[in-house]
Amino acid sequence: MKKKQYYKILPNQLYKTNNQDIIIKHLVENNICEKFTTHQYSGNFEKTDVLGEFYSKSRRTKIYDSLIYSNEVINEFYSFLLTHYRAGLGQHIIFNLKLHQEIFGLSYTKSKKIALSYFEVYYNQIPVNPSFKLKFDEIRNIIPATKFESLKRYKDCLFLNLENKSELIIPYLAGEDNYYNRDLFENNSMIKEIFEFENNLKILIELNNKYQFEKDDIFTPKPKAELIYEDYSDDFHSIEQIQFIEKQFLNEKNRNYSFVVSLFYFFINEIQIKMPSADLFNEIISTNFNFTFSKIKLNDPSNLNHKKRVNKLKKEWLNP
Repeated sequence: MKKKQYYKILPNQLYKTNNQDIIIKHLVENNICEKFTTHQYSGNFEKTDVLGEFYSKSRRTKIYDSLIYSNEVINEFYSFLLTHYRAGLGQHIIFNLKLHQEIFGLSYTKSKKIALSYFEVYYNQIPVNPSFKLKFDEIRNIIPATKFESLKRYKDCLFLNLENKSELIIPYLAGEDNYYNRDLFENNSMIKEIFEFENNLKILIELNNKYQFEKDDIFTPKPKAELIYEDYSDDFHSIEQIQFIEKQFLNEKNRNYSFVVSLFYFFINEIQIKMPSADLFNEIISTNFNFTFSKIKLNDPSNLNHKKRVNKLKKEWLNP
């Protein structure tokens, strides 16, 4: 779990003063937010003694001061809201039950058609700005954005709208959890907008993951195999090989040194396809699968358990 950097960063003694000027001064001095002053300019033109010449008399009027919080603060606070009010993110469960009943017994093609209609319904419930639905291609032609690209822009706007919501953010910076109660959740328009979006987004992501309506590399992280192949394509035979490796490590029983040795030498000796060096393979596995082990070395190729593991790997490789 990512450490909260800004939670309780505002001293409680200072917060309890309820003096906004002192609190804001402290936040600005500690680079938690920036203060901006907005002015309005007004004026009129008057004639001079020269024919056709005018001069202007302008006046600058201060309208208001605003606070803009850093991106780091907004990201952390947004995550806090989703965690604190996580009970408000359950609409996808009800939806999944409803969809399951509706598509039970149907073919994949018919199920996908029904799912697509729901995808459109939930997408259209989000008030996405029409400009968010367009983008530039490589040669600056305007083309349609994917739905998930437009949803990312909408979410970015939610972040922007949060940037000056001191009444919501300051209690978090002071660690006052009790401020974020049910009444606030049900009545604060900003929070309601966030959760309406996140509930719909979760449904859209789940539908897309199951039926692949469009590519989503924004809200759905790439599989580890794809990420590894992007960095080490020259060291492996194919992405299918890395997908096979990833699948093996999803099984907790395989997360041991003996299995790693057998897996490495299965590719090297048994099917003889390209593999990184033992040291690099060690580094890749440790980095991507959170599993560390000592230097890969096969002491006894004739070991019975090693042979059993290799034979099992061979069967799974040939029959994916």
